[in-house]
Amino acid sequence: MTMQEFWLSVAASIVAAALVAIAAKIALKWWKQLVIGIGTTIAISTILDVLVFAGITVTKQVTDYRAKSALQERIDTYTKGHYPDEFEKGYRVSVAEIGQRPFLAFMYPENDSGTGNHPWNNVFFTSEIQKLLNDNGYPGAPAWGYQLKPMSREQVEQMLQRR
Repeated sequence: MTMQEFWLSVAASIVAAALVAIAAKIALKWWKQLVIGIGTTIAISTILDVLVFAGITVTKQVTDYRAKSALQERIDTYTKGHYPDEFEKGYRVSVAEIGQRPFLAFMYPENDSGTGNHPWNNVFFTSEIQKLLNDNGYPGAPAWGYQLKPMSREQVEQMLQRR
């Protein structure tokens, strides 16, 4: 969720709270036996507003997580089936984000420092993944990147040694 979407949700929640408060006040005028004040009406509408806002936010997050997980599973199935040797070594493609277009990151095995070229970083592989994404409802080309790992203290010391 971007900041713009967040603030849009907050604004929508405030408007929803005001509408609920107005509707509750009108309903109270018609039902004289339910005599509660405007403060109680605002408190009830605020609670309802928070519940609606939380429900919308959680639903969006769960939907995004499920879409990302499903796409990750498809990519893992493809790479494991077509590149079993590299897959067993630990090379992966990770779905970092799904937005306007998916952002995919090349990942290295745990024992690899990640300084060399990734074996799947070539035109053939990226075009095959693009076809896979297009067939699954993600139009256009994905954005590609590398997932970097922090260097160990020994690697930093070795890099800083003078020759």
